[in-house]
Amino acid sequence: MSRIGSMVVVFLALTFPGVAAAQGRRNDGSAGRPGYQEHDALTDATFAVTTDANGNAVFAVRGGDFALDKVVSPTGDATLRLTQGKDVVSIAIGQSGFQVGRGRRTVRVDPKTDKGEGFDAARALLLGSPSVRSFKRLAAALENRDESEEDGALAIVALIDGAIVQLLDGDVDAPKRIAQRITRKQRAAFRPASAKRAPDTFRDCVGIYEVSLVDAYHRYETCWIESIDYSWWTRSWVLKLCEWEWALSSQQYIWQFVGCFMLPI
Repeated sequence: MSRIGSMVVVFLALTFPGVAAAQGRRNDGSAGRPGYQEHDALTDATFAVTTDANGNAVFAVRGGDFALDKVVSPTGDATLRLTQGKDVVSIAIGQSGFQVGRGRRTVRVDPKTDKGEGFDAARALLLGSPSVRSFKRLAAALENRDESEEDGALAIVALIDGAIVQLLDGDVDAPKRIAQRITRKQRAAFRPASAKRAPDTFRDCVGIYEVSLVDAYHRYETCWIESIDYSWWTRSWVLKLCEWEWALSSQQYIWQFVGCFMLPI
């Protein structure tokens, strides 16, 4: 994101303050670098986030014998590692597209040039993966949560990762569906500016994060609408570009969110 883009995001956040949905706790740092953690009662999963010595955001999910570990750089480049038993799947997303690995096999997918073969190969690679299956179940439980229940900030991070995994696993509607899902309350709650601000840094950071995700959704929606003007045989390729851009920008917003409340005061 450009410097101007970052300023726009901050301006929007001040104009339309989000409501922090997370119910979690700050780590006091006794076990290492300070961080933040949430436990989701519905899924019995634990979500945690911190930063590493290189300034990357580090995100983790634990549920039973399933684990997800993710590192996000300031540019939005991210690497996911899904583990269950001996099954290990890695997914990298960056400016050159996606790279999917399982065992000794690796598949690269560049949405700018791929016409479907790369996505087909990625789906074939992920077929039968226990770790992917478990993460999809977790993401589905979070996605189908009743609207009356609040989403934790880190559960939203997991939903974004779920959209990426499901896209590569063949669910082409997952990014659009989840982009709408994670912004539904914020889009409905936009209102004129208020002089009141959130009472603490974390909630303020969540507000900025929520509005950033709405911005990413609007850009994705515009891209999706513009794809209608393309011929039917190229439309799916254009949609893949829309999905990739949404996924990459959402990862960068995750890094900004983590950096916001992890900065020393």
